[in-house]
Amino acid sequence: MLYARQWCANPDDALQDALIDLANQTTNPRDPVGWLFKTVRCKAINQARSEQRRTKYQQLAAQQRDGWFHFDPGGSVDAAGIEALLVELPDLEREIVVARIWGDLSFEQIAELVDRSLSFVYRRYQQALSDLERKIEGHSKRIIKHE
Repeated sequence: MLYARQWCANPDDALQDALIDLANQTTNPRDPVGWLFKTVRCKAINQARSEQRRTKYQQLAAQQRDGWFHFDPGGSVDAAGIEALLVELPDLEREIVVARIWGDLSFEQIAELVDRSLSFVYRRYQQALSDLERKIEGHSKRIIKHE
């Protein structure tokens, strides 16, 4: 494992894969220890390449992720600000608000979607709107003080 650790983050996986390959050999290698080191090295390097590709792909995907809203230069809504406020809501409240306002779902549809009662969904929706309103007012007051 120490030998494999110099190439990859999970040396135990590289070693385990090499041992499985050794067990599956139809004939024993002439030099089992040398064979094992070489195989561990190859497995570790391949694993490192996979890790690098995965990391690169995930970083690229994160950079290309669209925001929740599309920018409208003539619009009066600060899309990034609204998105930031929505992210601060608890998951269920955010889901309810987005489904109601942007999904145009009825409270009955949302209740079925989140598997909760109609009254529960309505109360959480009202609570989320109150929270958003307080946050928007607080944000506006901070902007006015800075100007």
